[in-house]
Amino acid sequence: MMNMEIILAIIVLILSLILAGVSFIAYKKSHLRPALYLLVAFLLLAVKKMVELLQLTEWIKRDLGWAISGLEVIFLVLFVLALWRR
Repeated sequence: MMNMEIILAIIVLILSLILAGVSFIAYKKSHLRPALYLLVAFLLLAVKKMVELLQLTEWIKRDLGWAISGLEVIFLVLFVLALWRR
């Protein structure tokens, strides 16, 4: 049986890809920069979750804490840029 942590990571991965798709559609329609920031942010979140999944399933034996933390910081910066009002 699958570990609950792996199941939750897969759910987050799927949701982040769906949100990236919605952001892409919004960017195509509006060409607004915040939608592009959200698109990249959600894609980075999907990459982060994929790396975490690989680490959870022990395909990657190394500690990737720095890479995962770096992706989280970039995600949050892009998210703030998308929400920032000028």
